[in-house]
Amino acid sequence: MEHRIAIIDTNSLSNIALQSILTDMIPHVEIEIFQSVQALQDKASGDFVHYFASSNIVFNSMDFFVPLKRKTIVLCQGDGKIMHDYGFRTLNVSQPENLLLKELFMLHQSGHPHGHANIEEQKTENEEVAALLSPREQEVLKYVVLGYFNKEIADKLHITMATVAFHRNNISEKLGSRSLGHLTIYAVMHGIVRIDEL
Repeated sequence: MEHRIAIIDTNSLSNIALQSILTDMIPHVEIEIFQSVQALQDKASGDFVHYFASSNIVFNSMDFFVPLKRKTIVLCQGDGKIMHDYGFRTLNVSQPENLLLKELFMLHQSGHPHGHANIEEQKTENEEVAALLSPREQEVLKYVVLGYFNKEIADKLHITMATVAFHRNNISEKLGSRSLGHLTIYAVMHGIVRIDEL
């Protein structure tokens, strides 16, 4: 059975951004975007493991979402207290990217306490990381994700700024992205940075 996630929001750019983040976090899940609950009902067949929906859409379609409360994450501008009061989990999409990613990881962990892979798969995955990034590149990646500037990274690792820049370029080439969000997801998913460090 293929797992699917639905994103339901009228804001197309937000949908695409969230889809990109979720695809990086859980690449084995198909993520579909809908502009409304009606579009979801008209176009989608089958069930979804999660529904990420804007607070307005959830509020206006309570009959649809209340039975799906355990599967629904409400996208809020702020703390989402009202949706919490209704018993929904929320995600503050107006916070800085690093905090948003931290909250997504925490939601993912709480819903999947054993993570995305069993111990043997995780061990193999960590070995692949070791082969992909050198130990020094992993150190540099950790400090990049934690928000350090090149000068600070150079001082911490006792290397030159040019060497830091060299490692950052290698990391970006190997991972295929310069996006801090993508690098953060990669670092957390591969044990280079812990969620509580973000």
